[in-house]
Amino acid sequence: MIHIDLFTVTPSEIINKDTMKILFDPNGILIAKQKNTTLSLTPLEFQDAVDDTVWFLYQYYWSAQRGNEIWSVHLLRNSLEHFAKVLLHKYYPERALLGLKTLSNSLPTDPLQEIVDIMNCMSLVTHEMAVKKLVTFFENESHWIFENVPNKEKIKPLWEKIKDLLQ
Repeated sequence: MIHIDLFTVTPSEIINKDTMKILFDPNGILIAKQKNTTLSLTPLEFQDAVDDTVWFLYQYYWSAQRGNEIWSVHLLRNSLEHFAKVLLHKYYPERALLGLKTLSNSLPTDPLQEIVDIMNCMSLVTHEMAVKKLVTFFENESHWIFENVPNKEKIKPLWEKIKDLLQ
């Protein structure tokens, strides 16, 4: 069995984040749209991914302090989802918007293994180990991140504070 989703859209409804495979376009109407599609992050989307990575770590800290293990693991996963986009923006920017979905096919072996190690620790019992690994990984990438994020002063002070709290 094969499942295929078919959608009808007009050219004006197609945004440049949609990727498509054109099967039949005898008048060449969609060629320009196809050439302009991208899964790269804009500078603002990259800023948001960095901000959200740190922001969810901040929320994680306070949830863990309250002993809310279930919510803490959820917040840690949220942070990792945004960090995946940050990593892809560095290593494979053409697929960064896909985040976690494409990590196994798009990251080099070493950073991918670090993500796997973090995810293997994301449980109610071991999330404290996972967050330490995530903070260390972010810190190892932080020089590149803060050189490339459009407005590092927006999030860097919170990162410095939360890094100290979580290590």
